[in-house]
Amino acid sequence: MEVTNELLIKLYTQLVRVRKLDEKMIECLFAGKLRTFFHSGQGQEAPGVALCAHLNDDDMVFYNHRSHGLNKCLPKGMPAKQILAEHFGRATGGGNGFAGFHYADLNLGLPGMGGMVAGELTLAAGAGIACQLRGKGQVVVSCFGDGATGRGPLHEGMLMAAAWKLPVIWFCENNLYAQWTRVNVTHPREDLSDLAQGYGIPAAIVDGQDVMAVYEAVGPAVERARSGKGPTFLEMKTYRFRPHAEGFPDFSVQTQGGMRPSTETEEWMRRDPVRLFKTSLMEKGVLTQDDVVRIDKEADDEMAEAERFSAESPWPDPKDFDKALYAD
Repeated sequence: MEVTNELLIKLYTQLVRVRKLDEKMIECLFAGKLRTFFHSGQGQEAPGVALCAHLNDDDMVFYNHRSHGLNKCLPKGMPAKQILAEHFGRATGGGNGFAGFHYADLNLGLPGMGGMVAGELTLAAGAGIACQLRGKGQVVVSCFGDGATGRGPLHEGMLMAAAWKLPVIWFCENNLYAQWTRVNVTHPREDLSDLAQGYGIPAAIVDGQDVMAVYEAVGPAVERARSGKGPTFLEMKTYRFRPHAEGFPDFSVQTQGGMRPSTETEEWMRRDPVRLFKTSLMEKGVLTQDDVVRIDKEADDEMAEAERFSAESPWPDPKDFDKALYAD
């Protein structure tokens, strides 16, 4: 896909929208408006935004729990108000108010997320079989964090995808911490993409703070999957700026007796993906200060409208619960 100024501004706009919705989630949580908890993904916006820029509506994304999938669901096309309303527990939410933050929209290629880490990885392989059988060139992306790579479903899914050349992209957002445990405590190797070698799956390590680096890495993987050549493993090196979940003590902060050194956090925050890309585009003359102000305001207005919509939406009718639980 040609990199035009229009595309660059679109990517920046999506980064801002994802960051603003994440901030709105936290604001509403502490105001007592959310019926759920929230795992912020601030710092990890770039991987999902760049990924979705390559995908069609009928390509499927199995998102993971970090940020509750905001960096995939929002740029894939799910409206902010539909995402926020689900967290408010309202009938207009992406799970009809019954699912907490496990929203879904098959028309957008978002089949949803389970409650167990790595639970979707074998489902992604199964979806890959369905896409292969349809023969329409659809791609399936299985998103997961470093913690999920310690579970069996990843290896079951990768084995099947490799053996059958399924159109699946294994999309690892390695933010170094599975809740409060650093990846070097649980894994013998630093690069999780090494796992792909055993299955003969091509892999790449990507700077997850650089949205263009992610964009350039995803393109060949999507092309490979669409052309029937099989899976790719992409490892995003990224970082979450906030605690594992909002309101939880961040035991990973070293000053609180944990393992995450404040110098490490500060170093990664200097590579904020939103600020990095804004600076780059302004230096190249793609964005002006007026553009930045306008994009910020439009995103603020969108999130304020999503909050109003969510607060005014009806509660789900318990009688409809069976409709959400069982197929017709």
